[in-house]
Amino acid sequence: MRTHTRLAALSAVAVLVLGACGNSKESSTETQETSAVEKTTTAAVATTAAGGLGEATDVGVTGTEIKLGTISDDGLPLPEIVTIPVVASVIAMFDSINDQGGIYGRKVTVEKCDAAGDLTRFRACFKKEVDQDKIFAFITSITWGTGEVHADLAKSKIPWFGSWGFYTSEWRDPWMFPTHMASIHEAHANSIWVRDILKPKTVGILYLNIPEDKAAAQEMHKIFDPAGIKVVKELPLEITDPNLDADVIAMKTVNPDHIIHFAWSSPAVGFMMAAEKQGYWPPLGVSGNHFAAEALGDFIGSYELKGLWTITTFKVWSESSEYLAVLDKYSPETKLKIHHITQSGYAGARIFIDAAKKVGPNLTRQALMDSFESQPWDAGPGLGQTFTWGPSNDARTNGTEATAHDTARCEYQFKYNQPKASQQLNVWVPAPEGYNICDNFD
Repeated sequence: MRTHTRLAALSAVAVLVLGACGNSKESSTETQETSAVEKTTTAAVATTAAGGLGEATDVGVTGTEIKLGTISDDGLPLPEIVTIPVVASVIAMFDSINDQGGIYGRKVTVEKCDAAGDLTRFRACFKKEVDQDKIFAFITSITWGTGEVHADLAKSKIPWFGSWGFYTSEWRDPWMFPTHMASIHEAHANSIWVRDILKPKTVGILYLNIPEDKAAAQEMHKIFDPAGIKVVKELPLEITDPNLDADVIAMKTVNPDHIIHFAWSSPAVGFMMAAEKQGYWPPLGVSGNHFAAEALGDFIGSYELKGLWTITTFKVWSESSEYLAVLDKYSPETKLKIHHITQSGYAGARIFIDAAKKVGPNLTRQALMDSFESQPWDAGPGLGQTFTWGPSNDARTNGTEATAHDTARCEYQFKYNQPKASQQLNVWVPAPEGYNICDNFD
């Protein structure tokens, strides 16, 4: 019965639902309550000088408002677990600063648009928010469009602060300021961890059948081949493939010591569920990325406690006191839906607040990009990450890529610990085999 229930849940995840492009405006709540949030939050949400200039300083900035935009793939299945909690985390951070007078008297608001996983809809959302809604900048959200948006950002001269960083190209775009490592970097770093910690003789690779993750699989070879670790099977996975029994049989036939998945969550979960049905699990377990989610255990259960790890950019969220305090007050329904990209949303919003405060009342896109590029920025208490986006004005002027933003190098390895989300937030724990991974790969 449990397997049937989980298969039904997987089918919901795997089917691509292209809903109509929706848009709504989220104005951050304005209350005068005092709570533990104000006692635990740091400079990111400290009281700012009230009373802005009373005039516009750039597109999307008036004397009373800073208008930001998000584009999410909410039309995909289970948005309440995957995409919606990311924007909810962003808005919670802005609610906290708005409650304390805003940023120099300006309240931060967020326009939302659903691209539904479709690039045509993504471009429609982009055009609406830039041309019609007149947003100041984009802020963190999950959408496949971030790998395709570079020319549009340059043409519109609009930055994307805290992009979700899935694509390496986000880290090379001078208009983007990612707050999560790219898949290719994670594949390289995770392979180092597997080589040095698990020490397998053979591995199998699962990858999402898109150019970015094909490149990630190639990077794994650069670690394994020189170490004499044989890649015995590479299997491409499709986002919408609900039946992975044949892939499990193919992998079981070559019997690798360890399997690495760099695919999307739904087909990777499908593979694991099919493996459980066949009574298969590799001797040294499974590792990969995009699995660091408190709600994941509701889908994969306890079978994977045999050995499952995931690499991600931040420390486990149970250590993030400020982020948890903000959610407790402003978005309690999000707390058990925390995942690695909700952490990115919190970090992106937090750094936006700090960097805008550093600019002062005369807030402009150029001034804020200069502020982001002026110093290292702490992602927040307990996250264990600092972002340094180097100066890239020349690249923006010349319309070229830049490497100055691509400086983040260290990540963390989590281990799957329990199958049910709880207030203790310990579905994932620091991997006792080795928690910190630093990799100089570009």
